[in-house]
Amino acid sequence: MFIPVVLSVMRAILVLVLMLPAAKVSTAHSQLDYYARLGLTLATQLLTDDVIEEIETRQDPAPTLALGASLPIARTYSAGIEATLTSSGYHSSEPDEKTDLGTLRTGAVVLGLVGPVWRRINWRAGAGLIQYWPAEDQGIFLRGGSTRFLAGAGVDYRPPLMSRWDLMVSLRYDFHRFTTEELEARSFTGSQGVQRLSLTLGLARAQR
Repeated sequence: MFIPVVLSVMRAILVLVLMLPAAKVSTAHSQLDYYARLGLTLATQLLTDDVIEEIETRQDPAPTLALGASLPIARTYSAGIEATLTSSGYHSSEPDEKTDLGTLRTGAVVLGLVGPVWRRINWRAGAGLIQYWPAEDQGIFLRGGSTRFLAGAGVDYRPPLMSRWDLMVSLRYDFHRFTTEELEARSFTGSQGVQRLSLTLGLARAQR
């Protein structure tokens, strides 16, 4: 499954974040940028069905963990990898009723480019995969989760905090098409566009 890959990537980045500050690294490694952030992700509905009456399925605002690392590829640009994990409830809504559907996690890995905007503000853009991972196989996830292509962009603001660390405030936007095997089995042949917006705060290795 894709989720173990996400967790493995996040563990590897976390080990890097924890170990490198105390290690004697080479010049190439000294240019490595790495960070960890926590925050919240908001998403549009996963599914809208209005054949008889409008029913929406949506993930609740989700606590978010993000880990990442990048290396310079040009004078002012870097290439990197970012892994994110979210976990929250999700629900369906009808005109007069709201039904709790349990817990839904997502894991994403994105490869991207980073470049300067102004002073300590950088832009970021990339593409990767997102995995939906329900706590129970039921409803639209009766046949399991779903892995989809993901594209996104964002900005980072990194004011200095300590000699070796910057504060990192990040805004991210991404988009993907959502469907599941269960929806396809129910003749939902199309897919729903899902937009996500996240705001996170954390620490990044200082590049001074």
